Amino acid sequence: MENKLAKNSPIELLLKTAFMYWKKTLLFQLAYSLLYFSLFFLGYYYLFQYFGLWDEFTKHSDLWRTDLPAFNKKMEEVAALPQMRNFALAFFVLLALINPLNVSFYKIYRKIDLKEEVKLNDLFAGYLGFDFFKFFGFYLFWIIIFTYANALLLLGFVWIFITLFSIPLMFFQNVKTFEGISLGFKGIRRNFTTIAVCMLVALLFGASGILLCGFGLLLTYPFWNAMVYTLYQHIYKEVG
Repeated sequence: MENKLAKNSPIELLLKTAFMYWKKTLLFQLAYSLLYFSLFFLGYYYLFQYFGLWDEFTKHSDLWRTDLPAFNKKMEEVAALPQMRNFALAFFVLLALINPLNVSFYKIYRKIDLKEEVKLNDLFAGYLGFDFFKFFGFYLFWIIIFTYANALLLLGFVWIFITLFSIPLMFFQNVKTFEGISLGFKGIRRNFTTIAVCMLVALLFGASGILLCGFGLLLTYPFWNAMVYTLYQHIYKEVG
């Protein structure tokens, strides 16, 4: 592979490689972001209405402008409704359904490495055949664990970190969920400082799009995936 990284490759080279992937796929990133956020907001709005929460919200919407403490009190009461629990479960399923879109980037980056033509339908790589159920199951499991872990101080960030390479490992090496987590943790343990610095840069750059009137997020948000793939190639090197 032409841009395969050396074992002791500096962080600077890793970052440059990730930016290379990012720059070469801007059109696909825009398509991904528009599709992802459209499905997210449409799905969220539909579920909010389906479980009757929109009606509960509109009953008290005037308080948002006139009496914010009273509005917050009413929202706490809405949050305690039985249908809110059903909404939360359905929301987890919604996220698990749309997150396989992230798999597309790993296929696209690999096709760039192999000098193959990248096509728009590569965006749906995570939905093909039985792989869809594999990724859907992983994301549903991931989201549930993250939700509970995030309630305990910074454990949510720890969960993100130890599962960083789970999806590329599952996609490229066809490993199962827990095997992917185990292999990912081993790779992170051996390269902790490099991964921490690179992912911090990816997080900051990904969030920087908000500064460009918010719309820039559509292009900078997917940089996270480019950084994960670059680090995956650096650590596992399963393509020559």
